[in-house]
Amino acid sequence: FTSTRDEQLVTRMNRDKIPRAYDLNARREREFKRQRSGRDELYRREEYDNYQPVMMTFKAFLSTQDDSITDEEALHKYSEYKLEFQRQQLNEFFVSHKEDEWFKMKYQPAMKDQRLAEIKESLQKRLNVYTTLVTDEFMNDTALDETNQDKLVELMDTVVILLEGGSEEDIADMIANDNNNEEPKKQLNKTTSIFLSNLHPSITKLEIEALASKFPGYMRLALSEPDQNNKFTRKCWLTFERNAKIREICFGLNNLKIREHDLKPVVNKDLSKRIRTVDWPSTDSKVIEVSITTCEKLIKVLDKKWEIFDDNENKNPLLDLVVEGSSDPKVLDRMILYLRIVFSLDFYNKNEYPLEDEMPNRCGLLHVRPTEKGEENSEKEIAEYVQKMEEKMSVFLKDKVEIKADLLTKLGLRNENDETEKFMSASMQELEHDKWLCILSQKKFKAPEFVRKHIQNKFGDKIEEVKLEVDFFNNYIKDENRPKLPVVTPAPMKRPHPEKRAAPRYEPDIRSYEPPAKKSIKDRLGVGGVKVTYSAPDPRDIIDYSDVDSFANFDYDF
Repeated sequence: FTSTRDEQLVTRMNRDKIPRAYDLNARREREFKRQRSGRDELYRREEYDNYQPVMMTFKAFLSTQDDSITDEEALHKYSEYKLEFQRQQLNEFFVSHKEDEWFKMKYQPAMKDQRLAEIKESLQKRLNVYTTLVTDEFMNDTALDETNQDKLVELMDTVVILLEGGSEEDIADMIANDNNNEEPKKQLNKTTSIFLSNLHPSITKLEIEALASKFPGYMRLALSEPDQNNKFTRKCWLTFERNAKIREICFGLNNLKIREHDLKPVVNKDLSKRIRTVDWPSTDSKVIEVSITTCEKLIKVLDKKWEIFDDNENKNPLLDLVVEGSSDPKVLDRMILYLRIVFSLDFYNKNEYPLEDEMPNRCGLLHVRPTEKGEENSEKEIAEYVQKMEEKMSVFLKDKVEIKADLLTKLGLRNENDETEKFMSASMQELEHDKWLCILSQKKFKAPEFVRKHIQNKFGDKIEEVKLEVDFFNNYIKDENRPKLPVVTPAPMKRPHPEKRAAPRYEPDIRSYEPPAKKSIKDRLGVGGVKVTYSAPDPRDIIDYSDVDSFANFDYDF
């Protein structure tokens, strides 16, 4: 051990004799430190880019203004600053994400319309399945409670088979095999799947399909909404036929990349229990009455939203069964199945299953009433159950809020004519008197009106792109729930801990018999006003409540 230390010491001494410019080891160390510092700086910058810049507090904003500013002027200017800050952030977010697939699906006019058309077509297909299966005969024999689990599972499997394009023969085979506990060769009602938990936002649906379709048994994929708090990554579900060798497929996908991005696939487990019960108050007659009223409202809202039925000639016949004050469980069950099969809304779970037609389970879960009843003196539990149900269902009943026109203008809403004029002006250049250049074609003209006419005739597609961009941006601005970067909450202001100061010492003069002079209060308590005799941190850190962020006449919330 001693010899090793001596060798290291000799090596260090020898290195000290080497001129710094020729010391290769030192140069490597410096290069390594420089690279590491660069990586750390890149990580810090990437982390910062994933958050919205912090808006100035009212106190910080005041420090940038003249001391003579009045309170009203300060409030007005601060509200203007907030609007301008918001406008800039919206514009920057749009520019940053307008090429992302998920963003175009939400706001780009053509892709948005195509997506809406696909959803409406899917809903119409599910409506036809509901009309075929949920008949008077079925409802007379089946109630939505836990005693009918087998019948309800069979109903849901039948829904899936019909949605997959199966026939009556496929349904009969499924029922026969279930009764005999056999695995049929063709299982339309069951699938296997793979889950990708963290897809980079730049990865498109076509890129994933190109990989997944190489494996036998591939059926479809579903992509979630981006996670705003995780760099807008998405989740993905890849669905394969039931007899596909899913573990081999998962292993194969694990060795593949899309550009430089790993997929990190895992095999999805089957649902352990498809029919699940809720709390006993759902069986109470008062709760059933309130549930019928809530279901009626939900059906009206969703029918109108997706243009399935309306309140005029094309009225939903299911609503004719509703009688005011009714607590008939059969009426409620029919409405619950309508919401579940057509709109993928599980009423008793108070939850919607989005993208269900693209997911591995096209009709996976259903929540039903239990069989046991509660105690007689349980009005409090019933009231709490009703309150919870109404609170959660209010999310689906909420009307779409339209942002006021004047606020949209302040946030940067674009005008088609103005943007077209900007494009025209940017596409021409005055070279000299009576000589104008079309930048797009490099042709010269005598006057700007000739350039304008030339652009309209030869570059109409460019003008249409400008108009499309206007609609694209405006769709984003008009969305009250538009995605945005998360905001970092600034840390509260902290007062620096006071330094430890020695207490002043009094040393009596033994040669004098006069009493000592009385010290001043500052001398007695210490220079800081308070004598600090310990080094523990001060627990009285200042919490900053001085920011003004809400004024009725000037403030806007987004």
